[in-house]
Amino acid sequence: MDVLLSRKNTVKLLILSLLLNNANQREIAKRLNLTPQAVSEYFKELVSDGLVECNRGYVITDRGLKWLVDELFNIHVWSERILKCLYSTSLTAISTEKIEKGEEVGYLFQNGLIYCGKSKDYNYKAIALTSADEGDEILIRPLTFKPPKKGEITIFEVPDVTSGGSRCVDLNKLKEIAKGKIVTALGVEALVACRKSGLKPVFFGAREVCIESAHHGCDVLVVCTKSLVKDLIQKLLDESLTFDVVDGKKLISSS
Repeated sequence: MDVLLSRKNTVKLLILSLLLNNANQREIAKRLNLTPQAVSEYFKELVSDGLVECNRGYVITDRGLKWLVDELFNIHVWSERILKCLYSTSLTAISTEKIEKGEEVGYLFQNGLIYCGKSKDYNYKAIALTSADEGDEILIRPLTFKPPKKGEITIFEVPDVTSGGSRCVDLNKLKEIAKGKIVTALGVEALVACRKSGLKPVFFGAREVCIESAHHGCDVLVVCTKSLVKDLIQKLLDESLTFDVVDGKKLISSS
């Protein structure tokens, strides 16, 4: 865990991670809130350590890739242990039936929330630490635990207003893709397209809602104005979230 105990090593890890995404020195300085001079000094050390080489721009060496993989793996193992410790203590769930304190129950993750009951169909086992009626919140101590998988994100691209905006969108396709998903809208063109499709998306704070929902296991549809797609994708990559991009334009016949 040396990388987390040394600020210098932490910054080096972040710089190497950004280099993997083809960020230049100016972008790295902006992302890490560092001066260009400070970033330049870090690159000198990275070159000296053999982690980076300069060949028409800075690139990560094989040694640098190995160092990055090793450090990220150590962080992953450490964070997994912390998560298990946290979740082995207690979880707050929603009861699907009347439960008495001390009863063994089952629980599952659904739409970003945790539900528990006495059915054998639940994924994991736990002990009720409080009593609850149906629909109440209840505190449980897991006997088995596996973090929920992250939700799937679909980006539905809407042209900018100068390229036709919502008037060019296949509204039926948008409505179909939105089924069973949390819907957010980035950009006015995207918001209008949603409204025309009869959807009621989250607009203010849409990016944050998308990221948090996906981390909690919810599938998300982000209806996004084309000029905002690049920034959204970078945010999702930073959060290690996977996504698909769908072109929302109508198919125009050539005849």
